[in-house]
Amino acid sequence: MKKYVFLFLSILSAVSVCACNGEPEDKPAVSDNKWLIISPSAKSLYLGDEYIVSPTYSSDEARELEYVWTVSDPEAVAIVENNNSSVVIRGEKTGNSIVKVECPGETKRLSATLAVTVLDLPPEEPEPVRILAIGNSFSQDAVEQYLWNLFDNADIEVIIGNMYIGGCSLEKHWTNAQNNSASYDYRKVVNGTRTNTKNVSIEKALNDENWDYISFQQASDYSGMYEKYEPYLGNLIGYVLEKATNPRLQLMFHQTWAYSKDSGHQAFPNYGKDQMLMYEGIVDASRQSMNNHPEITLLIPSGTAIQNGRTSSIGDEWDKDGYHLNTEYGRFAAACTWYETISGNNVLENSWKPSSVSDSEALIARTAAHNAVLKPYEITDLSDL
Repeated sequence: MKKYVFLFLSILSAVSVCACNGEPEDKPAVSDNKWLIISPSAKSLYLGDEYIVSPTYSSDEARELEYVWTVSDPEAVAIVENNNSSVVIRGEKTGNSIVKVECPGETKRLSATLAVTVLDLPPEEPEPVRILAIGNSFSQDAVEQYLWNLFDNADIEVIIGNMYIGGCSLEKHWTNAQNNSASYDYRKVVNGTRTNTKNVSIEKALNDENWDYISFQQASDYSGMYEKYEPYLGNLIGYVLEKATNPRLQLMFHQTWAYSKDSGHQAFPNYGKDQMLMYEGIVDASRQSMNNHPEITLLIPSGTAIQNGRTSSIGDEWDKDGYHLNTEYGRFAAACTWYETISGNNVLENSWKPSSVSDSEALIARTAAHNAVLKPYEITDLSDL
């Protein structure tokens, strides 16, 4: 599509009229009453820009004379349309060129010039990556604290949202969606600043940003029990795809983590108070979620990342209360898993870490996350770390 920049001329100044021998003279005698000017006398264009050069003529008689238009560097500036008394030029290559108009048949020859500079296209401002979690306190652990910092360290602008209700299950999310219930805390991280807006519905959050990634997760009570996932996960997927605004949206499933071995969580008996039994159930449920819903294109294996970390010298100490991740390397490991899954960048090459996390703890957290992304359904032994 052509882009025209119109030239409006209102100031008649800097008149230059040349005689036939090419020597500059003053403005011709009033009896001739023929002159023209191009104002402004210089113009910058970006590559591909088109510009109408339309001089101001002293009279209709002067306008109707025959004119010749030339450019000093036709590779930089091309004349794409010639209407005799005006032309359309286009920036073809970076550089400079002089556009000249002249009426060689006049005894008192009319002429004027325009200096044109062609610039390279300005760099496009990249759009931020927009991530929304439809979750609970386990998504709070994963995305609200350190995920923004990891993206920022990689020079990737990111906007992070978390639809939070503590302990919220897929069934409850679906009920809220059906009723358009404004019952969520909508936590949002923009430019590193976290805000919280209360009483927000899923639909309102979906319309707040043109989200690139939206995640689902099950409440930890049922995270290893796939029979508790359906039909709610499938219904939520349909709802989000209908309401979301980005045609390139990617859906994700957040595989959460098993409780600590000595957890006192009320739902731990669902898994026989056995951490490995719970982890294996989570792995099976997340695998079935991915297999049964091809609309979900990314799995975020935080559960495997934490289980990997438990094989390291840190041992089982990744939580603060038996189920929520500790605010240091626990949350950092989950954020690393989200970062690598979404960005595609190896988190081992990202140098950022929380100040409260030691170098050795950060290495274990990054390694646990990296191996989880590579092998989301099996534990990687990190006992050498």
